[in-house]
Amino acid sequence: MRTYGVSLISTQNGIVPCIVPFYTAEVNNSLERGSRPYTVVEILREVFNEDFEKAIQLYMDSCPEGAAVAIGEKEAKECKLVRLGEPKVESSLRQPACTTAVDLVFVAVVEAMVPVGKAIIGGVEAEQNTVMKKQRFSAEFRMRYLIGLWDKRCSAPMIAPNAYFPKDLITEQKTAITNQYLLPIMYSEDYGKAAQRMLSRYYPEALDGVTPVDAWELAKRMKLEVRRVRFEPDSNIQGRIYFDWTVVRTRDEHGQYHEEKIQPMTVLINVDLCPTPEIENSTIVHECCHVFLDLPFFKLQMLSGKPFTSFTSRKIQKRRFPQTNGPIDWMELQAEKLPAYILMEESNTKREIERLLTLRNGVRSPENMNWIMCQLAQIFKVTRSMAKYRMIELGYPEAEGIFAYIDNQHIPDYGCAGTWERGFTYAISLSDAGALLRESKEFAAALTSGRYVYLEGHFCLDEEPYVEQRYGQLKRLTSYARHHIEECCISFSVQGRYANTAYEDAQAARKTPVKDKYQSRHGLGAEPETKERVKENTLFAQDSRVWMKLRMMMPDNIADAVQMILDEKGITQQELSMRMGVSRAALRKWCGRRMSLKHIVAICIALDVRADIGLELVRLAGNTFLNNKEHNLLLAMLYETKDLTVARANEIMRQEKLEPLTEGMDEEIAV
Repeated sequence: MRTYGVSLISTQNGIVPCIVPFYTAEVNNSLERGSRPYTVVEILREVFNEDFEKAIQLYMDSCPEGAAVAIGEKEAKECKLVRLGEPKVESSLRQPACTTAVDLVFVAVVEAMVPVGKAIIGGVEAEQNTVMKKQRFSAEFRMRYLIGLWDKRCSAPMIAPNAYFPKDLITEQKTAITNQYLLPIMYSEDYGKAAQRMLSRYYPEALDGVTPVDAWELAKRMKLEVRRVRFEPDSNIQGRIYFDWTVVRTRDEHGQYHEEKIQPMTVLINVDLCPTPEIENSTIVHECCHVFLDLPFFKLQMLSGKPFTSFTSRKIQKRRFPQTNGPIDWMELQAEKLPAYILMEESNTKREIERLLTLRNGVRSPENMNWIMCQLAQIFKVTRSMAKYRMIELGYPEAEGIFAYIDNQHIPDYGCAGTWERGFTYAISLSDAGALLRESKEFAAALTSGRYVYLEGHFCLDEEPYVEQRYGQLKRLTSYARHHIEECCISFSVQGRYANTAYEDAQAARKTPVKDKYQSRHGLGAEPETKERVKENTLFAQDSRVWMKLRMMMPDNIADAVQMILDEKGITQQELSMRMGVSRAALRKWCGRRMSLKHIVAICIALDVRADIGLELVRLAGNTFLNNKEHNLLLAMLYETKDLTVARANEIMRQEKLEPLTEGMDEEIAV
């Protein structure tokens, strides 16, 4: 049904009202009743019956001068759409609540008649007899939709050549960027900024000084209702927030079950799994973060007409390591990580750590790190685990050696006599060691040498003064070893920290580990007393500087960006093509035209590009990851470049019945 309404658009010059036609969402649509989220593109196609090809052709027919500008031929005529690729979705969290502007950027193949010269009559050029020829061009169009996520309406699109679309907070894409699910795209440096925005809006006193955040008060200011309830006895739900009216089954203190209708924007806290004020507080903040970050996502999902998209849960369950993260995984990762930045604001927390460290003469011993962790937990009213990992995130990696749990058992605190490199640990569980043993020949060689013994979660040199055995008891680390762990124990690199999430029974859920919820997968660092340890530390610092420089100076052109990485790493195009198993001519062809997603992933693997740089290259090339088997596998490869070669990646793709990354790449590439 078509209606007209006033919409508010957020621009660089403020909020601008405009009157536009709106179309009401179809209640019955073709979206399957599967337990997965839907993209903006799927919602527009299936719920609002939008035909992108028809809309762009209508634009070219109605605005031929705009079509001519888009293809770069001002005198072009009779523009016809030949092919339309899948769009890149751009939006922003910083928009009016009533209407969300969403942009789709399409790369189109357009056929048009263009002048190629003047006709010659009797040896004289005829001005009015221009020779026209049909040619194909590549063009970019931007389509803006205004989606009423609350009233379930969508406007007709505003269409223009991408390069000539008005500049605003979406086209500039600087902060609070969202993806095709309207979920925020966040890198590590974005969490502090998001916390600043959230606190300045709802809890400004936490920015002025060392102030514990009362989650109940925060929820009240965000207009959320919070209630304590009991779910089923075997439930692993800590907390749940509802975005729509939902019937919920709970039990009272006598064990009797009751059903009641819960109104939107209500948070239920399970008192059985929130035994302390600190856990309850962080659980409420977790749900508040869902509202701040993910409300557009859930409202978008509710447009599908499927009832299962109306709430999300925070759960406790044994840790697992997913191979790749989908939209629900990323949503829960963000909502799990952001509360620490809210409860322990960066500048105030760092200032407090420095004050406490000064009281201990600046010595970062295990004892002092443990004392500071306990003090922070009391000051900010958070768990010791959160205080520990906030210390690590703020540049105090020595906290990695305190309050550590291996296989759900606490191990004695330990520390380095010198500098503790960030991103490394010396403790590892036997199960994680077993997984690493299957992957690393170097680690296997170290263990089969017979030089090491596994004690208190460490692989330590089995010799004095590191290992002791008193009065017939089991061996243990000496006090000296625990304070000089870098001398005697194998180090491990800490790879990406994975959340444990699910979309089971059509519910988004967060499943946290029992003890050390931030524990990660491991990679072999280096053995003690080896030159590799010194080299490793140097390379770590060098790589950090190189990647930071690349992030700050990344060109807008994909070919220039790839060349910049080659220059920084000292690798020639010839060497890169050899790593990829293709000719240099093929590589030049890719860089001269629009790269496919597989091209970029292959280059990232060959160059061992850090994941955030790889994602930036994907964006520069105008590509995006879809929710399908092939793209999920490509995304996983982008995050695992360190353990892959292009040949191995091709082998994996073939095994999964998919086209390899670099086979047949000398063929002509479609526009």
